[in-house]
Amino acid sequence: FRSGPAVLGAVDIVFKGPRAHAGFVSDRTGTVHEWLPDAAPGVVDVWPLVLPDDTKTIEGWDAPFDTASETSPQVRLARKIARHAAMWIDAGLPPRDIIVLVRQRGVLFESIIRALKTNDIPVAGADRLVLTEHIAVMDLIALADALLLPQDDLALAAVLKSPLFGLNDKELFAIAWDRGGMSLRAALTARTALDPRFAEIARTLDALERAARHQSPFAFYASLLGAHQGRQKFLSRLGPEANDAIDEFLNLALDYERRETPSLQGFLAWLRDAQSEIKRDMELARDEVRVMTVHGAKGLEAPVVILADTTTRPEGHIPPKLLDLPAGMHDGLVWAGPKITDPQAVVQARSAAIDVARYEYNRLLYVGLTRAGCRLIVCGTAPKTRNDGTHVIPDGCWYKLIEETLLDHCETVPAEDGEGTIWRFRKSAPLTLAAATAESRREAKEPAWLTSVLAEESARIVTITPSGASEDDARHAIAPSSFSRESALLRGTLVHRLMQSLPDIAPDVRAEAARRYLARAGRNLAEEDHADIAAQVFGILDNPSFQPLFASGSRAEVPIVGRLGTSIVSGQVDRLVVTDKAVLIADYKTNRPAPRTLDDALKMHRGYVRQLALYRAVLAKIYPARAIRAALIWTDSAALMDIPASALDAEFAMLTPA
Repeated sequence: FRSGPAVLGAVDIVFKGPRAHAGFVSDRTGTVHEWLPDAAPGVVDVWPLVLPDDTKTIEGWDAPFDTASETSPQVRLARKIARHAAMWIDAGLPPRDIIVLVRQRGVLFESIIRALKTNDIPVAGADRLVLTEHIAVMDLIALADALLLPQDDLALAAVLKSPLFGLNDKELFAIAWDRGGMSLRAALTARTALDPRFAEIARTLDALERAARHQSPFAFYASLLGAHQGRQKFLSRLGPEANDAIDEFLNLALDYERRETPSLQGFLAWLRDAQSEIKRDMELARDEVRVMTVHGAKGLEAPVVILADTTTRPEGHIPPKLLDLPAGMHDGLVWAGPKITDPQAVVQARSAAIDVARYEYNRLLYVGLTRAGCRLIVCGTAPKTRNDGTHVIPDGCWYKLIEETLLDHCETVPAEDGEGTIWRFRKSAPLTLAAATAESRREAKEPAWLTSVLAEESARIVTITPSGASEDDARHAIAPSSFSRESALLRGTLVHRLMQSLPDIAPDVRAEAARRYLARAGRNLAEEDHADIAAQVFGILDNPSFQPLFASGSRAEVPIVGRLGTSIVSGQVDRLVVTDKAVLIADYKTNRPAPRTLDDALKMHRGYVRQLALYRAVLAKIYPARAIRAALIWTDSAALMDIPASALDAEFAMLTPA
């Protein structure tokens, strides 16, 4: 185990208790763990439970009705956790070294995330969430509702206050107040003369409404989040964790279009019915505090772990109603009603179900305790207060199991934040282990390599991607023409895809296959663009001089990886033909207009020639006895430009100077 002696020692003590190891281990001796010799000693802290505040507080009229009270135990514990996390981070602990664990997502879970964000602590957000309950997705859905039904005032009001438009309450009130029965959309349009911002919002809504009528759901939202900077606006307010929800939302829009006839109204209905859930990968090395369930933390670890949700009932808030009949009776299920009416069989079934739940509860406690490397903090809230003022803590809960076993081995120390005292458990590695380690160090012989002369260090290996061999590619990839940059990029993608796929299709059906593909993948281009692209592609495929590139045995999109000196070349060539005497490689280039001579190509697109020079050098090591020929295929002019060996040698020499 990577956990230190203090953490594993505490685990052993807790699971020696009969209630903790029930259903967890088969014998009665509890657990015994060994730690690695280099594991840090560590510490286990047990905080007193946060008790309900009896102070009567009156919250403002504008306080959210669906969040916990500011004086609730969950909110106060969350703030305490955030204060401690801030102290540790200020002292140099990376945020990614902290994991906060809860048994289930609820008020405490949300309060911890909110408190961490309030303290400007990087936090990964919820480890699992229902997509349609994420605020960014709710805003995207509300926008569609407002566009589909302009009279939906509530949806429009939500959108106007969202990051997409950013109105505050005062500005929204100026639009909504005293509008004489008009819809909110009509009132906004009528007030455009009062504020230039209202006029800009009205124009944006009109443009989005037109786009929603003509674009597919994915195209509409992709444009909103990209060209209209919607994603940037969401991230600036909600933080980077909103990326996961937005990306999954777009993925579902694409998935919907594959299954159904695309329509914005249909997509919203499909999305609301799907109830899709996102599970974030908490193993990603982002420098953020992670807040997650114990079940979701299986397999993870961190130097500091806070076990926060420790006072839930072992059998859950709602005991199971559908029960398995006890062994020896008929196989089947029984519905459990009120306990007072239970026959003996149901009594046994109910008891067995509770035992199973307790056993799983104990196993989750073990998972939670062993996630910590060197520091474990146990805390929680007292959920209820009896009429006599005493606090109700569920029997058998994690806090009780730890309290009745570990506290006798703890010392009382002042809390780090100065609020009262806590219980602290420490344990170091046994002295016998330290002595044995010291003895082994004394007896070790000096290794021969300790005084040997080091060989000269080899040069650092550098990976070269041929497509980045020259910045000329980026400057001249799209030459000035009547096409926009977006259209030109799409045209290039479509040409490459057709050139890759059509050679493997029978010649008599290629034209129809190209037409169907362009109609689907190039739906944002005009019909004349489809015809122009098809003419370019078939001008090459039907040209007899290009036949060797598409003959039997030729290959498309071939990865090329090899070492040249101290560098590794990694790239992909569009066409590769290997014969007994020669190797021919070719790359498609869609630049408009295409260069007519080699000198023009070297002047405007030197990077393309350098790509081929690197590929040629790698292939020369693979096929040393064969001539390596390289060519560029300019799709705009349907021309094959053979690059002479002298030009390739010159460019390669410039890339790899002596």
